[in-house]
Amino acid sequence: MTDAAMSPMKISRTDLAGGDKPKCRIILPALKGGWLEPAMFEWELTAESWTDEHPHSEYNFVIEGQLFVESGGVTVEAQRGDVVRVPAGAVGKYWAPKYARLLAVYGPSKGGPSRALGYEKLT
Repeated sequence: MTDAAMSPMKISRTDLAGGDKPKCRIILPALKGGWLEPAMFEWELTAESWTDEHPHSEYNFVIEGQLFVESGGVTVEAQRGDVVRVPAGAVGKYWAPKYARLLAVYGPSKGGPSRALGYEKLT
């Protein structure tokens, strides 16, 4: 007999969504009420920025392009292959002057709400 908890699980690919804001694909959804496993999202930014705050740590792995992240008064620039961490409870501003595609890993979380604080299209 097979133990389902010990078996691999395929999660089907979703489409990028976002309209005129940063495009996002849910890979592993965040669970309501908190989670111990990571939540994962793919993001695409094209000459745009957003600012948010999460109750959990956030790790952004740059797949393509150039990403800037500002948090706690410090700004870092990340290129393909770099990872930027924003700690739990910090406000983070993320922007791509031209283009960036990234894998965002969130968590774990005790279930508090995230807050979207702003969006801007860059010229």
